[in-house]
Order: sequence, then structure tokens, then C-alpha cells
Amino acid sequence: MIGIRLWWGAVLEETMRKSFAFLPILAIAVLGCSEKVGETGDTGGDTDTDTDVEVGDLEVEVTWTDDGAVPEDTDGDSLPDVGCGDSVSISITDPDGEANWDFGMAETGSGNGWFGEDCFEGYASFNHCHAIGVNASLDEVTDCGAASVVAGTSTLLDAAKDPFLTYYLADSLGSCFVWGHDVAYYGPLACTEMTP
Repeated sequence: MIGIRLWWGAVLEETMRKSFAFLPILAIAVLGCSEKVGETGDTGGDTDTDTDVEVGDLEVEVTWTDDGAVPEDTDGDSLPDVGCGDSVSISITDPDGEANWDFGMAETGSGNGWFGEDCFEGYASFNHCHAIGVNASLDEVTDCGAASVVAGTSTLLDAAKDPFLTYYLADSLGSCFVWGHDVAYYGPLACTEMTP
């Protein structure tokens, strides 16, 4: 009888040791899954069909280069025709790997601002949207006319207007992000506001 108890005790001890050894692995698997669910930002309770994005993971850097040129009227029509615009560089860091973006700027802080590059309402017959990758540079226009703006290549805006600009960024999945002077301008698009 003692031999059976010793044998049975050894079997139980081995079974329990293996069972308890499995528990930490199970706990890590369960915790790992719950962390992944938390990373999506989706609690499962919403009914939307879009992809939820944590704005904190998406980084955008906009850098203006002021060339120091002063707009001049060279043809006497009281409108500047040279020296308008500066170059701007856009750099996007997206952990999800999105490579195609639409970039826009609206001069919302001026009573008579330029909206021809806003990707939204536009200005008269001008409604440019700069299709860019994750890094892009828009050069200053060669003359001050709105017709000289080329989407994805040049801008009529300049570094001095940066405090009065509202920026727009959209990915190929339909998500959009806004920041800057007056994000309410893009309100009808229901974009996510980015903060510095």
C-alpha cells in the first residue's frame, strides 16, 4: 500500500508540476491578446465601419523654408507676380506603413485667404490636393499666379502664413487628419484632430 501511495503521489506531483508550468504560458498568451486589442483603440462597442487610428502613433512634420524673397509687382498691375511662396517639406511617420497620402493647406487665418490647395472647398476654379508619399517637398511657385500651382509639386503659400494655415492629411483608406489654425474648417469631413 505504501508503494502505491508513493507512486500515486509521484504521479500527482508530476501532473501538478506540468499543469502549473503551463499557467504562466497561458497567462502571457491571454495578456498578449488583450494588449493587441487595446492597441487598435477599438473597444468593440462601436458600430462604425472605418478603421480606428491612434493619432499618437502617426507623426507629421511640416517644415517651411523661407527664401527671403519679397513679393514684387513687375508688370504694374498692382498684383505681385514674382517672389511669392516658399518651399515646404512634409515628412510622415506611420507605423501602419501607409505610403500614399493627400496633403492640403487652407489659409483660414486671413480674411482673404488662399484655399486653392485645401483638398476640400478650393478657391474659384482651383482645388488642388497634393498627392504625396511619406516624404515630399513642394517648391515655391515660379510666379504669383494661382494658375502656376502644380499639385504635388508647388505651392502659392509661404512660411509667413504658417500660423494662419490649417493642414489636412488623408490616407488611401479614407481616414483624414487636421491640425493648425482652424480645424473646424474641415468639420464636415469629420477628420481626426492632431495635436502637437
